[in-house]
Amino acid sequence: MNQTGCPFLRQLLRYLLVKLAPVILRVKPAGMLRLTNCRQLAGGRQYDLFCVHQREVMESLKLECRILRSEAGESVVLFFDRARLARALAEPEAAEFLQSCGYPATQELEPLLEELSTRCRSGREFPHEIGIFLGYPLKDVRGFIENSAACLAVPRGLWRVAGDPAESLRVMEQYRCAEQTIQSVLERSVSFDRALSRIHRVIAAA
Repeated sequence: MNQTGCPFLRQLLRYLLVKLAPVILRVKPAGMLRLTNCRQLAGGRQYDLFCVHQREVMESLKLECRILRSEAGESVVLFFDRARLARALAEPEAAEFLQSCGYPATQELEPLLEELSTRCRSGREFPHEIGIFLGYPLKDVRGFIENSAACLAVPRGLWRVAGDPAESLRVMEQYRCAEQTIQSVLERSVSFDRALSRIHRVIAAA
């Protein structure tokens, strides 16, 4: 996919590559992003660009996506690696927890995604169990649902932590390292297309 003639699309892809780096590099099952037409991001046309070029964008990211909620000029999108997400949700403790939240008792990914999508569309807030889809430790997701006031906001934290923070901090650092890896590739490459080719090689080796 040659992006040299479309600077705004190239800008959107740079943004997505960094924000979704842990998912792209297969260390995180999924990532959720709000794509909007805010002037300050991706030439001001994230939502429009994604709507028009969704196939090309997903081809570049090597991921799948599910639109969880869409309103005028804005979409909330779940980007995921199917195999990695299916494995994460099939973990016995994760599966048992989701079932206790009312999700279907299945290891098939599609019914779980459909249930999540339904909940995201029907409520004003996103369901807290979405943290399991996003690769947050189960203890943190469960802890936040049971008593959010007892959860801690750690320095540079990506989510609020319940109980011993050691595991949570380790996972957060893995996600930050993935972002730094993609950011470094983008900064050191002489062109965006070369950076994308290099990222694809890294993905293939993962």
